[in-house]
Amino acid sequence: MKVVRSHRDGLSVGLFGGSFNPAHAGHRHVADAGLRELGLDQIWWLVSPQNPLKPKQPLPAVRASTIDVLGLPYRMRVSHVESEFGTRYTVDLVRALRAKHPRMRFVYMIGSDNLAQMPQWRSWEALIRLIPVAVVARPGDTIKPRLGLVARRFANSRVPEPQAHILKDLAPPAWTYLTLPLNTLSSTRIRNGR
Repeated sequence: MKVVRSHRDGLSVGLFGGSFNPAHAGHRHVADAGLRELGLDQIWWLVSPQNPLKPKQPLPAVRASTIDVLGLPYRMRVSHVESEFGTRYTVDLVRALRAKHPRMRFVYMIGSDNLAQMPQWRSWEALIRLIPVAVVARPGDTIKPRLGLVARRFANSRVPEPQAHILKDLAPPAWTYLTLPLNTLSSTRIRNGR
């Protein structure tokens, strides 16, 4: 693993993207892990204008308002940067953010459910080679994502969980899998009244 940046090179920022339809304490659990386990300076909640893999979503402003209810600490903020850049895919958003903020150290944060479906994302391998990725365990099948295509393809780039705090300083590809106490909330279950 090659360390590429020192702490004086700029803020370390966790990019936490999603539909957040609605946002809930499980999302906050993942964001808090970024601050605590990864030692990040900030978390940016990136509200997707429209996830290409999901049916039509409510307006981003409506979904962002559910995040505000969670009472985010000052080190977290809601961002509509994807709408501002006009990007549709995560890989394009990350490229745009890196171009705009070259001194920031970005880490992309996802739940383990997204790791399992990542091979359906546009240019997912390019994304892994562009930005360190932190995967936070979600309830359900926690083994399957760790044995899936992404994990196998980038097995040599995996950072052991006890060293997750150095992820922000590593050159991609680099990723870690955090097995924290699980939060069972899910947006789908909330929408379905379960």
